[in-house]
Amino acid sequence: MFASLAIGLYLLGLVLRNQQLVTVAVVLLSFLTYAAFRTTHADVASAGRRLEDNDSDEGIQLGGISALRKVSSSRVFEDGEIDVILRIQNRTPMAKIIEVRDRVPEVMRIKKGANYVLMELGGRRETEISYTIEAPLRGFYTIGPVCVRIQDTFGLFHNEREIQLYDDFLVFPKMEDIKDAMIKSKVPKIFTGAVNIRNPGEGSNFYNLREYIPGDPMKKVNWNATARSGGKMMVNEYERDAVSDIILIVDSRAISETGPVSRNSLVYSTRAAASLAQHFLARRDSVGLVTYGDEIVSVDRDTGKKQLYVILTKLAGAVAKGNTPLRVVTNRLMPHINRGSPIIILSPLEDDPTIIDAVRDLRARNFMVTILSPSSIDFEFDARRLDPVGYELLKTERDILMSEIRGLGANIMDWEPEMLLVTALAGARGY
Repeated sequence: MFASLAIGLYLLGLVLRNQQLVTVAVVLLSFLTYAAFRTTHADVASAGRRLEDNDSDEGIQLGGISALRKVSSSRVFEDGEIDVILRIQNRTPMAKIIEVRDRVPEVMRIKKGANYVLMELGGRRETEISYTIEAPLRGFYTIGPVCVRIQDTFGLFHNEREIQLYDDFLVFPKMEDIKDAMIKSKVPKIFTGAVNIRNPGEGSNFYNLREYIPGDPMKKVNWNATARSGGKMMVNEYERDAVSDIILIVDSRAISETGPVSRNSLVYSTRAAASLAQHFLARRDSVGLVTYGDEIVSVDRDTGKKQLYVILTKLAGAVAKGNTPLRVVTNRLMPHINRGSPIIILSPLEDDPTIIDAVRDLRARNFMVTILSPSSIDFEFDARRLDPVGYELLKTERDILMSEIRGLGANIMDWEPEMLLVTALAGARGY
C-alpha cells in the first residue's frame, strides 16, 4: 500500500506536471527503499552455544535477538510433564517488536503457559517464555527450532528466520503396579521368580551358621555368635537363589498400530512390557526383551535398574512396521534360552499364519508360554471403523484361534481396550 501510494503520486505528478507531487513520491520511495535495505541486512549470525545452565549468557542470534532454552528433564513417562524456559535477549541498543514461537512436537499438549509471544523488547533487555508440555505418547522427541519474526523500525517489513536450537527428550511407556494381580493369581507358576532351593550359596535369606574358613569375607562374620561360641569365629551362611530367565516378546509389526494413535495394540503392548519388566526385575529375575516388526531387536537378559532403563529405551523407540512372522522370532530365540523359562508374548495375534506353529514349538520344548493379546478389532470397533457384523465375524475367528492356542497348553489372555493391565493379568486365573 505504501509503495502503491508513492507510485500513484509519482504518476499523478507527471500527468499534472506538478513538481511537489513528484518530490513527495520520490521521498516516499526513497524511504521505502531504505527500510527494505535495512531489513535485508538483518540476517542470522551464530554466536555461542545452547543454554546449559541459568548463568549462561550465550545463545544463537537472529538480527541481535538471542534465544536460549532450558528443559526440566530429558526423560519422562507417558502423561508426564516437562517444564520449558525460553530466554529471549535483545543484544542491540534499539527496541524491537518481535514474534517468537518455540516449536514443539505435534503430539504434545501445552498444559500451562504458551510457546508463542508477540512483544516489544527494549534494547539490551531480555525476557523469558515459560510453558509446560504434557507427553501423552512414548517415543523420541525434539523441541525446536525457535521461529522468530522481527519487525523493522518503521513497521513496514518483517524478517523471519528459524534459530536452530534443539533439545531432545525421551518418553518412556507408563507402567502399572501389577504386584497385587500377581499375588492373587490362582496360577502363580505362570511367572516364576527367584526361588530358594535350600542349598548354601550367595543369596539374601539366612540358612545357618558355620565356622570361619580362611577366605571368607569379614562382612559375613556373625560377631554375636562368635562371642557365644567360646572363641570360635562363626559366619552366616545364606540360602542360594535360583533366578528365572524371563523373555518378553513384543509384536511391533505394521498391523499392531491398527486403531487410534493413542489406543492401539502397540501402545498397550509396550506399556504391559514395561510394567512386567519392572515387576520381574524388582524380584531380582533376569529379564530379556525382543521386539519384531521389519527386523528383530533384542535386549540380552540381565538384572537390576540399569536393565530396566535399557528395556524402557527400546520400548520407547519401537515403531510399527514390517511383517516378520512369530515363528522366525521363536526359532532364532529358542537355542539361546534355558528350557522351562517363562516366555511372555504381547501381540494382537493377527495376520500371522505361523502363530500356532510357533506356540507349538515352544511348548514342545517345555517353555512356559503366556500370551497377552490386545485386540485390534476392539480398537477399530470403538473408533467406529468397523461395522457390527464385521466385528462379530472377526471376533469369532479370534476366539477360535485363542481356543486352539489354549489347547496347546499356553496361557492366553484377551486384553480388551477398557481393561486395566492388572485385570488382564488376573484373567489368567480362569485358564
